[in-house]
Amino acid sequence: MIEDNSFALDGIMNKGVFYIDEYEAVRRKESGKENAMWNECPLRVLFLTKDENTQGCEAWDVRTETFYKKGCGLPPINKAVSGSFFYQNEACLLYGLLNTNLTENGMIKYDAFSWEYALSFSDENIFARINCKKEAGGPSILNTDLESAITKSSKYLKEQILNLDADIIVCCGSQNGKNIIIDAVYEIYKDEFKYVNCVEGKGTGMHYNAKRNKLAIDAYHLAYSLPKCKGSDPLEDRYYETIGMYYEFLKYLKETKDIDFSASHRR
Repeated sequence: MIEDNSFALDGIMNKGVFYIDEYEAVRRKESGKENAMWNECPLRVLFLTKDENTQGCEAWDVRTETFYKKGCGLPPINKAVSGSFFYQNEACLLYGLLNTNLTENGMIKYDAFSWEYALSFSDENIFARINCKKEAGGPSILNTDLESAITKSSKYLKEQILNLDADIIVCCGSQNGKNIIIDAVYEIYKDEFKYVNCVEGKGTGMHYNAKRNKLAIDAYHLAYSLPKCKGSDPLEDRYYETIGMYYEFLKYLKETKDIDFSASHRR
């Protein structure tokens, strides 16, 4: 059993009023409209992460998190992005995934949006995040410990993921050529996902579920920065590593199966 104060609540992110907690972090209350917003969202994005990084033993409710910087007051006065690479990366990927398509916008470039706009976008648009390990954690976790945690919470985790029924599942657990989180997704969906080689000769990290029209992305931990490979900043490299391949996936799916994945799934 997991004690109440060490169980990390998560799921659809809160969209109610902002508040400042005892650590000066900007958080958000539940509005009561989250489920309706999620059901109506044209393209639902779920970030599957490992566990919470806490110095103590107590966990927090992931759903209250925002991407705003500590100690700068409440939005709209606070327009500064969090200093955490984890949150910065999550904000970038959310914006890129929900705005990149094959028609009007094409691939959204990293420098096409400001941080202020990305923050506003994250406030207005619904998304979800789930930790695979439900107990509070530390700055890192061994693959063996993550596997044990997923096994321990497998029934609950499966129920969460199937209930949310996301269109894009960003599996943030790639390490040394293995991603335990995407392995768990394969298990939950009974191997309905298949690897898609969108760009010949290049690993893309895209896994498509044709039966349910879903995408699982093999991604690094959100706090992991790629070595600079384009003379750009680490966030830009992470952005193109995922969003660039997502755009290639959209083109591949349209050309091979005549499916416009970026179009609404519910309209």
